[in-house]
Amino acid sequence: MSSRTLTTIVVVTTLAFGIAPMQAQSAPTEQIHRLEQKLDELLRQAAAIRQELDALKDSRPQAEEDLTQVDLLPSEPSATTPSSTAGEVAPTATAEAATALTEVQPLDNQPPTPAKIFNPDMSVVGTFLGHAGERNAFEFGPDATRSPMALEEAELALEAFVDPYAKAKFFLGVSGEGIDIEEGYAQFITLPYGLTAKVGKTKAVFGKANTWHTHVRPWADQPLMIHNFFGEEGLADSGVSVSKIFPGDKLYLEATGEVFSGEAEGVFGRQSQNDLFYNGHLRLFKDISENSNLEVGTSLARGTEPEVGGASTFGGVDVTWRWKPLQQGSYRSFIARAEGIVNDREDLDGRLFGAYVSADLQLARRWFAGLRLDRADRAFAVDDREAGRMTDRGVSATLTFWPSEFSQLRGQVRHTSYGHVQSVTEFLLQLQFAIGAHGAHTF
Repeated sequence: MSSRTLTTIVVVTTLAFGIAPMQAQSAPTEQIHRLEQKLDELLRQAAAIRQELDALKDSRPQAEEDLTQVDLLPSEPSATTPSSTAGEVAPTATAEAATALTEVQPLDNQPPTPAKIFNPDMSVVGTFLGHAGERNAFEFGPDATRSPMALEEAELALEAFVDPYAKAKFFLGVSGEGIDIEEGYAQFITLPYGLTAKVGKTKAVFGKANTWHTHVRPWADQPLMIHNFFGEEGLADSGVSVSKIFPGDKLYLEATGEVFSGEAEGVFGRQSQNDLFYNGHLRLFKDISENSNLEVGTSLARGTEPEVGGASTFGGVDVTWRWKPLQQGSYRSFIARAEGIVNDREDLDGRLFGAYVSADLQLARRWFAGLRLDRADRAFAVDDREAGRMTDRGVSATLTFWPSEFSQLRGQVRHTSYGHVQSVTEFLLQLQFAIGAHGAHTF
């Protein structure tokens, strides 16, 4: 190998080893340069956003002054304003709408004071009822005169958590006759073994219709069965109610046991200190499909007959079928109900029966129509130790309109035959309206 060849090899090797590090260094340098460019761009964008925010803050007083002159009612478009064609958007109107929305300020965005924090949830539900038609002597008494229009009831509800273990609920009924505690109890929701309990005055869990408040009923009146057996306000008393839910894969089971003081007006009357009245209820719930479900319940109540003494036992069964399609649930639904009661009394030869069957169909988002058939025996005193009976029958049709979730207007036509004594046809017009936070009732 000549000296020239050796020199050439050395020079080539040296250049190869020198160029490689230079290429390795150039790649990171280019990446760093690109990152620096991106960082500069982000800083420029942040500066632009800051300038826009400062401009909005500076223009806020003027925007608030303009808001005082805004007409809150929608106005008709001007005849001289050109309408945009399909697929086109007017940029000026869009920008003005967006500015108005961003500039609207709440009336009071201050945090609640301690007084508001500790106040219970309060609501009032008013029920106005108008009557037209023949005089109903049996419902209002033979000497009573019915008012054609009256504020039938205003229900005041107070609800709040007492502590992490209990919640208190009070429902006061205010009417022309005074103030009555419809329900007032403490509900314990964290008891062992999955139990819940209510202590205080409460409606007995007997069937379905007896547990409903006035504004929850799908009718303007009570079914004849409830009216004849338990009175217009239903079966309620002071006591203790304990419930337990037994969840399952296909069935939902709830069992309720209750002990009351024994003083339910017109139904039970305590003759001695230990004359309490007892009630038990078993409810079974099952989903039939994704659109429908079935609920079946059975009830048993036993106490002392008022005034005359002796045992009085009520047995009941209720069935409810609901249909509400998932895709049309806001516009279509249907509920069918049937409920029956039998009453066994020592002062009566035989038993008293009562039942109703009803159907409610949702016609549109705010319109509902219903039909109800009634049959119920009525006991009346023959002498101090014996009672007689008559059978009342009725049919009712309802049409309900919901302007919103907080009000409803209902018309009801009912025809009632009271034994073989009197038949009455009436029209009831009911308006209900609610204000405040009113908790949900039992499903």
